[in-house]
Amino acid sequence: MRAVGRVRAVGRRDNPPGRHRRPADGVSGIIDRLTGRSSRGDAGPGPSFGDAAVDSGEIGSEQSTGVQASGRPKRWRRRNVIIASTAAVLMLMGIGLVAGTYYFDSVDLPPDLQMYESTTIFYADRQTPMARIGEENRTVVTLDKVPKHVQQAVVATEDMTFYTNDGVDYTSIARAAWNNFTGGERQGASTISQQYARKLADLKGISYARKVREAVIATKLNEKYDKDKILELYLNAVYFGRHAYGIEAAAQAYFGKPVNSLTVAEGMVLAGLIKDPEGSDPKKGSPYDPTRNPDSAKERFHNYIKPNMVQLGYLTQQAADELKYPDNVIKVDPVVDSRLRAQWGLDKPEGLIVHHVMDELSKINGPDGRPRFSTDEIRNGGLQIYTTVAKPMQDAALKYASGATADSPLFGQPPNLQGALVAVEPGTGRVRAYYGGSQGDGSDYAGWYADPVLSDGKPVEFGAHPPASSFKVYTLAAGLINGYSIDSHWDSTSPKDFPRSHRITGQKPGPVKNNDGGSADCETWCTLVEATEKSLNTPYFALAEEVGWPKVLEVARAAGIRSMWHPEKGRLDLATKNPSEFGFSTELGIGQFPVTVLDHANGMATFAARGKAASVHFVQEVHKKGQRVYGETINPKQIPGFTDAMADNVTYALSKVAAATASDMNGRPAAGKTGTWQLRDTSDNAHTWMVGFTPPGRDKTKTPGLAAAVWIGNKNDEQKLVNNNGQRLFGATMAAPVWRKFMNAALNKTEKVQLPSQPRPGGDLEGNGIPPARPGKDHGKDGDQGNTKPCKRPGPRCQSPAPGTR
Repeated sequence: MRAVGRVRAVGRRDNPPGRHRRPADGVSGIIDRLTGRSSRGDAGPGPSFGDAAVDSGEIGSEQSTGVQASGRPKRWRRRNVIIASTAAVLMLMGIGLVAGTYYFDSVDLPPDLQMYESTTIFYADRQTPMARIGEENRTVVTLDKVPKHVQQAVVATEDMTFYTNDGVDYTSIARAAWNNFTGGERQGASTISQQYARKLADLKGISYARKVREAVIATKLNEKYDKDKILELYLNAVYFGRHAYGIEAAAQAYFGKPVNSLTVAEGMVLAGLIKDPEGSDPKKGSPYDPTRNPDSAKERFHNYIKPNMVQLGYLTQQAADELKYPDNVIKVDPVVDSRLRAQWGLDKPEGLIVHHVMDELSKINGPDGRPRFSTDEIRNGGLQIYTTVAKPMQDAALKYASGATADSPLFGQPPNLQGALVAVEPGTGRVRAYYGGSQGDGSDYAGWYADPVLSDGKPVEFGAHPPASSFKVYTLAAGLINGYSIDSHWDSTSPKDFPRSHRITGQKPGPVKNNDGGSADCETWCTLVEATEKSLNTPYFALAEEVGWPKVLEVARAAGIRSMWHPEKGRLDLATKNPSEFGFSTELGIGQFPVTVLDHANGMATFAARGKAASVHFVQEVHKKGQRVYGETINPKQIPGFTDAMADNVTYALSKVAAATASDMNGRPAAGKTGTWQLRDTSDNAHTWMVGFTPPGRDKTKTPGLAAAVWIGNKNDEQKLVNNNGQRLFGATMAAPVWRKFMNAALNKTEKVQLPSQPRPGGDLEGNGIPPARPGKDHGKDGDQGNTKPCKRPGPRCQSPAPGTR
């Protein structure tokens, strides 16, 4: 015991007062204690393994006399250093392990990547795309839609150990680190899991911290998903250049085909693009784009991807040697080719159709009464929207209503002229063609929309125009419903005063004039058929006065006119109130108040369907991920009180107009009505129309019929409409030729359906005109004609003719 005490005493004597300090804490303190050295530079020896050995093993020996041994063997010191160093390393590794475990646990796996999918709008054939919208050009596909050889090409190119690593390939990391350290080509050594992790966590920049986080997330991905799911996520997320995100978009961008049709060589070409899909210079593009840098693309194909495929057993050497570089890569410039972008087609005339589609989808409600589609889902939800628009009919509408081709009646005409054309299928309400202007992001002259997806949701209203005499179709139908016959007689005197009617603007009643400013050749007893054919205003104003403008508006609303513009109140939604509450006036019956070309076309489709009105619409079906999620609802409703006999009588009367103004229909019978509205108080014209239809055949699936409305007016401010020879334009001289050419092109392969050849029995009410004397008993003995047919409504408007008149 004394020896031990002496050793401790010696130790205390060797530490002068003020020089003794506590060993440092932590790792440094541990090393100090193991080596017998102070990490703070103190000279005094602290406790050591050597000292402990003397105390315990050499008690009573010579070294126990109080004098410290001076010749300790060097091997003891080496042993102590090795032991201390090993302990320190182990302790540091333990600390690192604890820290690494803590960091691994602290890194959360981000939620599944929200992959924006572009929404594609198709024509009615369900194959021809009309436009695409969205943030990224991507269509998500499941792995079973990707051929195995395409999967293998990507694995062989991007991560040869994909199926064996845990998300991180440490051998590749070491090799890349050594290569980078020794000045070789920089390598990233990122596995497919790491690449997806980088995208998932939105990791940017080049740093060790980013790589560590990327590795942790990649490892966790492999714990959560199997390899097939990770590969599926990766193939849908990765960028291939040409604005193509995901393997499906890439297959379309480079080969114009779906991914499930790719060959082995085509899949290898796409796999080769992943490393550098854009390149450093946008003008040069990717070094692996076959159409822009063919040499480097082929070098990667033959000297890198092929050997890797052989090494992994995906190709035999013979198959690799025989495999040729594909020569069917689409040659495009992604900088200028808009169809490769995530969003395209909106600047074309069809862009206006897209706006109407967006408006329509945003208003569709689900079973719970809430919107069926959110604006984000419509834009980025990967929807396939199949419209009602027929590509051949749309092409014909553009050809003849735009004036862009020499075959159009508008070709070479004054630049202020603007055309609009809409065609609707009778009985279904499907819009088959729509032309509202040459720019999808410009004015829509055929309708109005409120698009919350691609716009701010505010109404864009520029497509409403006074329909003029073309609106008389609804006035005629209202008269028939109220008991008037198309053979009833009406006073066609022009100008003619109507003191019972007022003007909506508060002006004093004024005379109504026919278009030519004079009287018709049938003078005071034109029938409704004659008044329709000659487009006389005074008989129709009188008819509207008799039935009342609210009744005319009610018929127009039931037929498909959804909106009408009031000079003081603006656009009025006709579905919201009783017609009499809107505050219009008798001028409504002769087409003073603006309507859209779209609504007018649907109204004509209703008469083509014998009074059965279907809701006009642009969307036929919507699919998502191969599943139908929405389908059109077709539920035609009959105009109240409107019978088949009345429908035939309307068609008969309109066929007289079409025969005179829409001739040269290649023997195809048609019914229609023109309209011309004057320029303010001048004798010039500002709006011209032609509306009409061909009815369905017996087999409506093969011959559904077609209704169309054409408007020709001004692009901007109203000015007189004249042709390139300075002649005034009328509905019959410009709108009708456009209508006729379109209908001929749209229906050239369909059955020619016959129209009613004579009127059917109708009401027996007479109008305000004087019917001519009937042959036989209605003639006096002296041969003079007399008015022997009694008026159904006696009064001041029921007059007897002057002797000797017709």
